[in-house]
Amino acid sequence: MDRNIKEILKTLDKIVVSPEQLAYWTSAIETTAKSMCAAEGGKINFSYSVDKKSMEFFVKDAQSRDCLVKSIEIHLPLIPESIQGYFTVFKYELKNMKFGS
Repeated sequence: MDRNIKEILKTLDKIVVSPEQLAYWTSAIETTAKSMCAAEGGKINFSYSVDKKSMEFFVKDAQSRDCLVKSIEIHLPLIPESIQGYFTVFKYELKNMKFGS
């Protein structure tokens, strides 16, 4: 995983937001991304564990990455302002993530 994305995931502790709200939006984004890519198991994982207070993130390839970016863009206007900035920065870093050839 890209170092910048690891740093962004760590910033979640500093955001004052309901963990349930964060879990809801990451789940909605993941569901949309998977349906757009018709991703079978294991290509896209984007979830927030309320119990662990941690974000899990994985994309298998560039296409999966692009679907997750597009899904964030679709949901962004609906996401509460208190966490929009987090998803905006995450999307930017995700968009610039490179995959080996």
